[in-house]
Amino acid sequence: MRPLAMVVGASRRVGREIALEFARTGFDLVLTFHSDQIGAQETCAMATELGAAATLLRMDLADMDATLLAARSLSLDKLDALIVSAAMWEKDAPQHEADAQAARLMRANANTPMALARALSPALRRSTLLGGASVMAFGDIHVDFRPMPEFSHYLASKSSLHQSFRQLAVELAPHIRVNVIVAGVIAWPQSMGADELAAYVRRVPLGRVGTPRDAAVLVRFLTLEAPFMTGSAIVLDGGRSLGPTQD
Repeated sequence: MRPLAMVVGASRRVGREIALEFARTGFDLVLTFHSDQIGAQETCAMATELGAAATLLRMDLADMDATLLAARSLSLDKLDALIVSAAMWEKDAPQHEADAQAARLMRANANTPMALARALSPALRRSTLLGGASVMAFGDIHVDFRPMPEFSHYLASKSSLHQSFRQLAVELAPHIRVNVIVAGVIAWPQSMGADELAAYVRRVPLGRVGTPRDAAVLVRFLTLEAPFMTGSAIVLDGGRSLGPTQD
C-alpha cells in the first residue's frame, strides 16, 4: 500500500510544491483548498501525472468545526503525513475589529491545525513509516526574531502554533512526530515590488529568498529521513534571522 499524505493548502506556491514532492516520492494525496478550487484541481492533475492518486477536499481553517467534519468524512484508515501549509496572514484590523480578527487568526493558524492533528491521530498512529507519521506546520521567523509592526495578531497566532505543536509532540509520541518549519520569505509575494525584494535580499546571508522547492525538500526529509526528530522548530530562512548583513 502506498503511503498517504494530506497537504492542507495545496492550491499553489509552497503547498503545491510539497504535494508534488510527495507524489514524486510515491505518496498518494489528500489535497485541501479553501477558495482556490481551480488551483487545487491543477495541483491534483499534476500529482496524477506523477502517478499519485489524489483526493480534493475543501477546508477553511478559520472554521474549526467544518474543518474537522471534512477531515472525518474521509474515514481514513491510515495517514502517514499531515502538512499544514495554509495560513491566514493579515495586517492588524482597526480597534473595533481587533478582537474578532485576533480570534479568527488564532483559529486558522494555531487552534484548528492542532485540533486537526488530534482528530486524525488514530489514522496517523497506523502509519508504517520509520519513526511514525509526520505532522508539520509552517511558523514564522518573526515570532522570535524581529516583530513586525501592524501584525501583532498574526504573530500571536504563529507564536501559539510554535508552542502548541511542541505540546502536541509530547502528546502524540511515540508513534507520531510533530515539527514546525520556522520560515522566512518562501516565494516572494507578487504584491511586493522589486525594490522591496532587493532590500530584503540584502539582509539574507545566502543572498536570495526561499523557493517552494526549498520548503518541499525539507518537508520530505523530515517525513522520511528524520525518524528521531520531534518537537523541533527548524529554521528555513537563508540566515535572515541571524541579523541584517547590509542596510
